Amino acid sequence: MKNKTVLILAKTEYNRTPYDVWLQGTGVTPVLITSSKFYDGYVSHIKHCYCLDDYDNDDDSLYKLSEKIYQTTPFDYVFCRAEVDVIRAAEIRSRYQITGQVPESAVCYRDKYLMKEQLSGSKIRMARFHKADSEEDILSFSADSRFPVVIKPRLASGSAGVAVIKSRNELNIYLKDSFNPAAGMLIEEYIDGEMYHVDGLVVGKELKFIQPFKYINDCLSYRKNLYIGNIPVGKDTCLYSRLTETTRDIISRMPVTENFAFHCELWVTKQDNIVFCEIASRTGGGMISFLIEAMSGFNIDRAWLLAECHINTVQYPVYQEYFLRFGCVCIPPANGKLISLPTEYPPEVRRTHLTGKVGEIYNGGEKSGLYLIGHVVEADDPVSVRTLFSACYENIHHCRHWESISND
Repeated sequence: MKNKTVLILAKTEYNRTPYDVWLQGTGVTPVLITSSKFYDGYVSHIKHCYCLDDYDNDDDSLYKLSEKIYQTTPFDYVFCRAEVDVIRAAEIRSRYQITGQVPESAVCYRDKYLMKEQLSGSKIRMARFHKADSEEDILSFSADSRFPVVIKPRLASGSAGVAVIKSRNELNIYLKDSFNPAAGMLIEEYIDGEMYHVDGLVVGKELKFIQPFKYINDCLSYRKNLYIGNIPVGKDTCLYSRLTETTRDIISRMPVTENFAFHCELWVTKQDNIVFCEIASRTGGGMISFLIEAMSGFNIDRAWLLAECHINTVQYPVYQEYFLRFGCVCIPPANGKLISLPTEYPPEVRRTHLTGKVGEIYNGGEKSGLYLIGHVVEADDPVSVRTLFSACYENIHHCRHWESISND
């Protein structure tokens, strides 16, 4: 049996996604494209490693490089785990007739307007929504809706570019200063509720792993430099069943894809209704993959890669009650210069992921999936886990670690 090759679009550091280690002994060789930020970490481990300077924005160069690679090292599979790469990976598969998620599915899981159109007419609850291609679209929608309304880019991730408009005056200011119709926008009703997310993995069109989590603070907390946490929902609760069944229903109505991870966000309102927010065909951002691995021993990114490469050697976890002892927290930077790091962390911290460094100047949080430091914690119960989130936050946001920077 001849060796296979997988093209990997990599937007994470090597220590987080050591693809060569994950593929060791499988007969599949990784060929990798990454950004200049992560290139040095990969190139000493992976023989065929390529760098794009403007990785996030230069689709043309990415496609040209993939064509160059294919001519010298034909690849059998294509893998990615970042939101920015989902459509790109599907387009590359389509060009070379490679199995996996196709562009129709990728766009549907990526474009917030198209995914809601796909689910329209079903029993799945959604906020009223409309394309916002012009000021007239926004004014017409807001005239028929009570404030607040939400305006967001259709293709953004990490809550980037999301605006919650609370009044007519705020709307006028937004249209004057911030509205960019060229970005492709969506307007929808504001949903007053608590947000949950459901993460999992589909292999061979079968659901192999699913787990709902509750967000502690919401996805816009980073704008106030507050942390965002995640705690698992217990299987013996009615909410667990409702969240998982809703997610199954959503996936069943989306374009069929054989192997993919998913991250589905849902509100639970004060009226106890579950309302769909959005779903992505990728693993959750922040520390979610680390949390799943800590509480279950299951590396969802590795399992997804192996599934994409048609390697079926993964053992999928079964829910255990002790999952509820775990949680993860992502902490954005403060405003100022980071002059030191904590020398000690709470003893319940099981994993720490630092993305910044001492000496850097920060302007607070940038988007929900990005953070200065993240922790996975294990405590006695969910209440204790939430208390630890605050302790971890204070540990890094203490004034002794920061130097104010003058705006002069």
